[in-house]
Amino acid sequence: MPVDSPVVAPPDLLATVQGIVSEVLMVPAASVQLNSRLHDLGAESIDYLDLLFRIEEVIGRKVPVSRWETFVNERLPGANLAEAITVAFVAEFAEGERRRS
Repeated sequence: MPVDSPVVAPPDLLATVQGIVSEVLMVPAASVQLNSRLHDLGAESIDYLDLLFRIEEVIGRKVPVSRWETFVNERLPGANLAEAITVAFVAEFAEGERRRS
């Protein structure tokens, strides 16, 4: 898949990812919008692993951490990750992984 061609997650997966982010970061669901930056919601590096584990539960299979790292590096080269990783970005990753099933 070309780097400039984002995967669009279906509404149900978007809502699921929003719920996961709310749970993992222990923030009110209403504060988790698609354009919310995870860093602004209080995410720390360990939280990304928890998010990945929860995505695995949703899609029903293991996802190597290296695939998340590759996705981030390909989609956000040189970006300030604290500013760039949003709920929508995580949903895009989850949808790409779901499609791999």
